[in-house]
Amino acid sequence: KQEAKAVTVQPPRPKPWEKTYVLLPSFEKVKGDKVLYAHASRILHHETNPGCARALMQKHGDRYVWINPPAIPLSTEEMDSVFALPYKRVPHPAYGNARIPAYEMIRFSVNIMRGCFGGCSFCSITEHEGRIIQSRSEDSIINEIEAIRDTVPGFTGVISDLGGPTANMYMLRCKSPRA
Repeated sequence: KQEAKAVTVQPPRPKPWEKTYVLLPSFEKVKGDKVLYAHASRILHHETNPGCARALMQKHGDRYVWINPPAIPLSTEEMDSVFALPYKRVPHPAYGNARIPAYEMIRFSVNIMRGCFGGCSFCSITEHEGRIIQSRSEDSIINEIEAIRDTVPGFTGVISDLGGPTANMYMLRCKSPRA
């Protein structure tokens, strides 16, 4: 009677660069294939955690596009220091006296946070601001409003928008830091 031998199969060890980035299907392949496009989008979605995301790389013609992993979110203190910088709150001088509708819309607006954990399929906020909500302190927000009051020509006392890219997420955080 033969004895059965246990066979242990070890997957090959990943090469160091395989942990550094994920190679997406080339642009030329995904532009004409809806299933492959969805696959690439899913990979992009899965690599949005700043704690463990890898860089993404995609061939485009004879070159490669490299997408860095998301930055570690800013603390409230870091957000405050960014918004305390001496911004001019006016369009670039190259515009001269041109009317800029987008500027008119945000002229008396105050950004109180960044990021969104919603991940809606129609929106790119997650890709450029991250999934983790990063909020400014109340003092920082009040300081900016006072600066608008004291320095922005034409201010009538009304802040047109006090918000951020997403609705009602100011100071929200995941309850489990390990998530």
